[in-house]
Amino acid sequence: MFGTRRKQAPPDGPFYKQRGWINSAAFLGVLVAVSLLALVTGGKGADITAGSQEALAGLSGPLSPGDPHGVRSGPDGRPENCRTDDGDTARPTTAPADVRWRKLVVLMVPTSPSAGPLRTGTAPWWCFARTPLGAVLAAHIIPVQLSGAGWRAVAEQQLVPGKARDRFVISKTAQETSSEESAVGRFTGFSLTSYSGDSATVRLLVTNPIGGHLSTSVSVRWRDGDWKVVPRDDGSLYSLVRRAEPGGFVLWGA
Repeated sequence: MFGTRRKQAPPDGPFYKQRGWINSAAFLGVLVAVSLLALVTGGKGADITAGSQEALAGLSGPLSPGDPHGVRSGPDGRPENCRTDDGDTARPTTAPADVRWRKLVVLMVPTSPSAGPLRTGTAPWWCFARTPLGAVLAAHIIPVQLSGAGWRAVAEQQLVPGKARDRFVISKTAQETSSEESAVGRFTGFSLTSYSGDSATVRLLVTNPIGGHLSTSVSVRWRDGDWKVVPRDDGSLYSLVRRAEPGGFVLWGA
C-alpha cells in the first residue's frame, strides 16, 4: 500500500476528475484514501475563474472584503466583533490547557476559548488569535468545514483568493453530488513547520483508520482580519499524505 510507486503518464481530462486530485480532496474528512496517490494539476485558468465566481456569487460574510456587516477597525483589520489576546507568540510545545474538542461535520476538532475560533454560532467558524496556536487551530478547522454543507461560504471567506481557490471551488462543485464514504481518522498531534505573524505552515498528525498514523501539512495566511487557508497550486488543501510516527509532534492528548 505504501510501497515505492512507479512513475505514470499524466492522466487525461479535467484536473478535478483526475483520481489523484479527488483522493487529495477526500482528506477534507481526514480520509485514508489520500495516501495512495500524488497530487496533479491541470485546467484552464480563465474558465476555472469564471466558474468559481459563478459558484460563489452572492455570498458574503464578516471575512469578505468590503462586506457591509464586517466593519473593520484596528491595525490588523479585524471585524469589530472579533477580539483575541495575541500576546503569546511562543511556538506551542504542549497542547493548550484550555483545549476543547467539538464535533465539526464528521470530526472532533480542537478549539480554544483564548486562541479560537471565537465565533462558532454559524458557518464558518472564525476569529482565531494572530498567534502560532491560532494558526494551528485554523489549519485544523477550516479544511474540515470545507467538507460540510456550508462549504461555499467557507471557501469564499476562508480560502485565500486566486486561481488555486478557483480550482478548489470548481472541483468541489463537480463532486458535490458524490455520496462515497470512507473511514475517518482522528487528529492526534501537530507540528508548526514555519510561522510569522502573516503566514504559517502546520503539519497535522492523524490516526490511520487501518492502523498507525498519517501526516500532512496545511498552509495559512493572515488576510482580512483572520487566518485563511492557502490552497496548493492544484486547488487541494493538503500536501501529500505520508506515514508518520508521533515523535516530533505536539500531541493533543485526547
